[in-house]
Amino acid sequence: MSSNNKAKQSSNIALAGVKIRHANEEDLQQIVKLSEKLGRDESAMDYMVSPLPSEFQNPAWILKNIKGENTVVFVAEVEGKIVGYSLGWVSQPWSYKAKRGYICDCFVEKSYRRRGIGTALIKAMLEWFKNKSVECIEADVYSNNTPSLMLFKTLGFEEVSKRLRLKFRGN
Repeated sequence: MSSNNKAKQSSNIALAGVKIRHANEEDLQQIVKLSEKLGRDESAMDYMVSPLPSEFQNPAWILKNIKGENTVVFVAEVEGKIVGYSLGWVSQPWSYKAKRGYICDCFVEKSYRRRGIGTALIKAMLEWFKNKSVECIEADVYSNNTPSLMLFKTLGFEEVSKRLRLKFRGN
């Protein structure tokens, strides 16, 4: 077993019948289905987001993140079923002074929400980022997604910018 796999095995977290663990290749199809649900939810929140699957729901892209050295995918498992996932990576954007962690996705099936699963997924990511020596961690959250905003703020995240949009009517 490689040192990367040992580190992944040792980061499992238990939460009242929920197992938070690193994703593996066998989880791919369940994660793809959840990512498609996330895409549909985002489409409902933002008219500019297509409800059709995007590159972020592509199995090859998700698998690359499962297997990557500076990428991570965690899953929440209940009785063998994946009910949530989070996905992120370490990068150093051109204008940043140091490495940053980026949380791209965090999604929990509707019937499993409000049980602490999203918080556990994000905490697992925070620990992983800490071990990768990042200086900051960022996530984009829709302004009208109050539960996600509260989750991140409860974990110490602060708002640092706002995205503005001008709609042209009739286009």
